[in-house]
Amino acid sequence: MEHTIRVATLNLRNASDRWLERAPLLLDQFAELAPDVIGVQEIHVPTRQGEWIVRKVNERLPADAAPYVLHQANKTGLQGHREGIGIITRLEAVESDSIDLHGGHRVANRARLRAGGVEFDFYNTHLHHEAHAGELRLAQAARMVAWIAAHDDVPSIFVGDLNATPDMPPVAAVSEHLRSAYALVHGHEPEGTVPTPLNAAWGERPPKTIDYIFVDDRVRVHDARVVFDRVDAADPRLSASDHYGLVADVSFR
Repeated sequence: MEHTIRVATLNLRNASDRWLERAPLLLDQFAELAPDVIGVQEIHVPTRQGEWIVRKVNERLPADAAPYVLHQANKTGLQGHREGIGIITRLEAVESDSIDLHGGHRVANRARLRAGGVEFDFYNTHLHHEAHAGELRLAQAARMVAWIAAHDDVPSIFVGDLNATPDMPPVAAVSEHLRSAYALVHGHEPEGTVPTPLNAAWGERPPKTIDYIFVDDRVRVHDARVVFDRVDAADPRLSASDHYGLVADVSFR
């Protein structure tokens, strides 16, 4: 029988925009989703936000359940004291590492994981965000593609916030080698992963997709959907983050 796992991605919005109020929403939806591995972006380093999330999620698990572990990579330079990215997983990790994406203090990280006797690589990143930095984002996407190709002995799953819509060159560069899990299931990308109700300043802007789950041809996608999209029952402006997340249920060919 195929061994199916659940993979996900979410930009946390670090500790900005009412973090203490939205944290319970995030934890509730994380627990319900129960991903085997999730890539998170914008971890707030000073408060050890990633470790806090892992600890709180693990407190909700049954005593005999495998706990989640965080593999974190902070930004380069002084920005590394403020923000990072992370892979949170309850799967066995064979190895993990990270690379500098050479611009905007951005990094990417990788964990080689084992599920159902199969090893695969899970990649996570957050490309540079500034509107004028299109060429830098393209170079960073190309660096990601090259890094993935250098570890081509196992299946690959790549998630993250690319700060680029599906029609932009960074996504096209990745799509030459990998496939969008959501598009494989639905025939198109979601209407948008930003904005969410959390950021009122974005309220009048049209939705757009900048967050993705990509897989290679050795990964079979069974389902994909938008997640972390529930708002607080008493406050329609309060959501888990300023991004929606994505999840995919996958197995290996």
